[in-house]
Order: sequence, then structure tokens, then C-alpha cells
Amino acid sequence: MTTLLMTGASRGIGRPAAERLLADDPSLRLIVVARSGVPLDHPRVTTITGDLASLESVRAVAAQIQEPLQGYVGNAGLQMKTATSTTADGFETTFGVNVLAHYLLIRLLWGRFEAPGRIVITGSDSHFGDFRHNLGLVPAPQWTDVNRLAHPNLQKGRGAYATSKLAVLYLVHALARRLPEGVDAYTFTPGFTPGTGLVRDEGALGRLVWTGVFPLLRALPAVNTVDVAGAQLAAAVAGPRPGPSGSYINRTEVERSSPESYDEEREEQLWRAAERLTGFARV
Repeated sequence: MTTLLMTGASRGIGRPAAERLLADDPSLRLIVVARSGVPLDHPRVTTITGDLASLESVRAVAAQIQEPLQGYVGNAGLQMKTATSTTADGFETTFGVNVLAHYLLIRLLWGRFEAPGRIVITGSDSHFGDFRHNLGLVPAPQWTDVNRLAHPNLQKGRGAYATSKLAVLYLVHALARRLPEGVDAYTFTPGFTPGTGLVRDEGALGRLVWTGVFPLLRALPAVNTVDVAGAQLAAAVAGPRPGPSGSYINRTEVERSSPESYDEEREEQLWRAAERLTGFARV
């Protein structure tokens, strides 16, 4: 029996990814973290109610998981209109959910991961900050002191999103240096994938463009679809080992992420700051 823990399985690319994982492996048990309801009605799915915008809730989720885990799929993430909203703990919402919640959940479950195991966190090629990767829709990331990024700041919402996805790469690289032998960590990016719930904080016009207009561009090579991206995420989680731990998976291929994403000093600064901000040392 293989047991995976997954966040973000109720919508976007997460739902088809979860369905593909369950269909491909009859021995798979999936533990899903969701804010409410039952995102997947399946006999091999266990739902734990939890909110990644609350570190207390993240701790409560981890406390309910007692069995060994062969993997973690950190697919939950969001993009806000501004970088001024906060989580229950006072952190900037994008950074709190996209980075700190994944960090804390993994650290709390550290002793549960067994080899062969795989941790996959969904990233974004918006971290490149160039037209080729984001079609001019997302500002480039603006890295600075982690404490400043983790609290409300003056970045635009999309820029804060790109910065948080750069932080995901730093987190994955730091994990790869620390995880036990046989447990790998990867960043997965689906590329430009309209039609998800990512921009649900946008106004009505923005949501209409994202869910109704951009999907019409799916014939373009740069545009992915929700179902295809879900299948690619499932392959990153449960397919053949894609590459060395710490690798960046672009849809189906291991590639180099941005030059800025390879900075061990920043990676270690993020790790230490996340430990302090989440109070992990006191847990």
C-alpha cells in the first residue's frame, strides 16, 4: 500500500492529478487536505479538514497522520490581488500559503516519510520573470529579506506570487540537501495553464478572461490544459524517477530553472527564516 498526502486536490490541476494517481495505482491510498467538504468521493481517499492559511490548522492536520508516507504533493497555492492581505498568523497570504504552510507540514511529518518517497511542490515558470515564460502577465520576482516577504508589503499581487514560487524552488533545493536517502524533492511547473482557480481573488472581468478567454489559446504550444497538466503532475509524483533530487520538472521534462533560483545562501536563509516564522523549533 502506497500512501500519499496531497493538498490542492479539489480544483485546478490537482483534481485530475489525484484521479489519475488513484486510477493508475489500485494500491494507492490518498490523504487529502481540504478546507471543507469531500473533494474526492473515492473509497481510497481520506479527507482531513485543514486550512493552509493557519499554522495552527497545519499542525492539527499533521497530528492526525500517524502512518508512513511515501510522498507529499504540495499542489495548493494561490495568487492574490495585492500583497497586503494576511493569514491567520499575520503573514502575507501568498507567501504564507505557498511557502510557509508547505514547509511546516513537511517538517512536522519528517519522520513519516519512507523511501522510496517523493515530495513534489507545484511551482510556476513565472519565477523566470521574462516574457517568454509569463507572456508579460506577471511581474518578475523581487527577492529581499524573507521576513519582509513573509509580511504584508508593497509588491503587486502577481509579483508576490512570482516571488513565492521562486521561494518554492529555494525550499525544494534546501529539502533535497536534508531529506533522508531515497526520499526526493522536486518542483513541478505545468506552464501557462488557464482555467484553474488560481485567480479567484481577481475581479469578475479577470476571472472571466482567465477561465473563459485564455483557455481558447490552448492550441498554442506555450499553453497547457488543466487535464493534461494534471496528468503531468501525477507522472511527476508517481512515474519513473525524473532526475536528481531538487530538480525542476517543466511539464514532463527536467530542465534548469532560472539562474536566480540557484542560490544556496538564499536557500539557507529561507530555511532558517521559515523555521523561525513557523515556530517549528518550539513544536
